[in-house]
Amino acid sequence: MNNQTKYFHHVEHRKFQNSSKTTLWLSLIITLFFTIVEFVGGIVSNSLALLSDSFHMLSDVLALALSMVAIYFASKAPTKNYTYGFMRLEIIVAFLNGLALIVISLGIMYEGIMRIIHPKPVESGLMVVIAVIGLVVNVVLTLILVASLKKEDNINIQSALWHFFGDLLNSIGVIVAVVIIYFTGWNIIDPIISIIISLIIFNGGFKIIKNAWKVLMERVPDGFNTDIIMADMKSVEGVIDIHEFHLWSITTNHRSLSAHVVLSDEYIKSPYETINKVSKLLKDKYGLRHVTLQIENIHLNHLDEAYFKQYEEV
Repeated sequence: MNNQTKYFHHVEHRKFQNSSKTTLWLSLIITLFFTIVEFVGGIVSNSLALLSDSFHMLSDVLALALSMVAIYFASKAPTKNYTYGFMRLEIIVAFLNGLALIVISLGIMYEGIMRIIHPKPVESGLMVVIAVIGLVVNVVLTLILVASLKKEDNINIQSALWHFFGDLLNSIGVIVAVVIIYFTGWNIIDPIISIIISLIIFNGGFKIIKNAWKVLMERVPDGFNTDIIMADMKSVEGVIDIHEFHLWSITTNHRSLSAHVVLSDEYIKSPYETINKVSKLLKDKYGLRHVTLQIENIHLNHLDEAYFKQYEEV
């Protein structure tokens, strides 16, 4: 790439996320360790709440591993076939993570209903020990992820935060269940808590899928009003119309805009100054840096139509 090309280059289609990468590695190691502890504890204590959360934690491990893959590919440079690079993989992974959460929540809900129909005794002593450890682990992981999000906005970190927020609530729920079982002997509270947890997990998965779906469908990003943006563009002197307007996201905080800008006759002779004003407005007011604008003029368009029409008649 020569210096002139570099001067006109707007956005590099890759992301380097060192903070997010470190956070995900640390979260992955801690989560994998506690998943094993919770799974064994759930089997020994015969607690569905612990077992359900261990499977939720397993989904966290898979989600974190996929997120690591997405971050790796997002840092790769674009190619001649992948001109936007590989940043969209972040969104695909987030969508899969959300889908996994929903499937797991439905499985936990089913097991909870079966346990209500066919109750089993629960070892509350081991439950409370593991639940307290889980509470500490999830508080630490949640704080780590929140700190990382303040440095780098990443949809996979956001999805991981939802995972661990659900785990945090689960740990609290298990402790509540243990206290109730200890004082009342109502073992049925264990599957009831697991069903409540499954609903929280389902809600988190739905929100992740919803956010990822917006990007995959190239919906206008939240916080932007296309009518207002087009009106602002038309307010630039010399611009008489805007059409073929598109505003979308490739991934988190990587937005693109394209539009046809119709200029009046007096400005079409030196259009670049006007177009630069439009680009500057979009950058300064809306933070849109990856902008593609096509210049048009009503009379020139008519001339083009007449030009092609004479060849059609021949």
